[in-house]
Amino acid sequence: MIQKRWILIAFLFSCHCLSACGPLTIKDTTTQSFIPMQRGVLELHQDVVIPANRTRVFLQDGRVLYGINEYYPHCQLRVRNILEETQTVQADRFTIDNVFGTLDQIVSSGPVRVAAVGATVIAGGGGNGGGNGEGRQMYTYFMALHSDQQPQVTFLVCGGALKEPAFAEYPTLQDIQTAIGDYATLTLDGNN
Repeated sequence: MIQKRWILIAFLFSCHCLSACGPLTIKDTTTQSFIPMQRGVLELHQDVVIPANRTRVFLQDGRVLYGINEYYPHCQLRVRNILEETQTVQADRFTIDNVFGTLDQIVSSGPVRVAAVGATVIAGGGGNGGGNGEGRQMYTYFMALHSDQQPQVTFLVCGGALKEPAFAEYPTLQDIQTAIGDYATLTLDGNN
């Protein structure tokens, strides 16, 4: 009986590992399908200025911003080095050589609330920071960019909306296109 359990555990573990090692995909809401996204092209149609002492600029709702609303999908265009002067990423064709995904978890760390009822003191709070312990998650794609003319440009990073764990998802292909707007076009090899 014990041997059968170990065989079952080994089988389930191997299935999990095999599915985790499969290709990363992105949802295309126009076709309701998932597209592999190992490689692709980012066509940057307009120059983008990155402020001094920064390594990224945000793109959300088709606009270049220096801060975002993390409760909506967004992208970042990143460069390698922090410089004391502005950096311009020129309109160019960037190949996407590698894509990986991450999950960011955030737990609320608001103040501890104290209430006195008669002679009893009730302290509320939780999480590691004394807040209510309410968690949020954001799934993010990191797309490694390459251009011989602009080797300082490193990544297009696109995150989904920051949401409760049960509702958090990677951004869709359409979410990314909405975020980057007319500034760029993303084409994935699996989307041809």
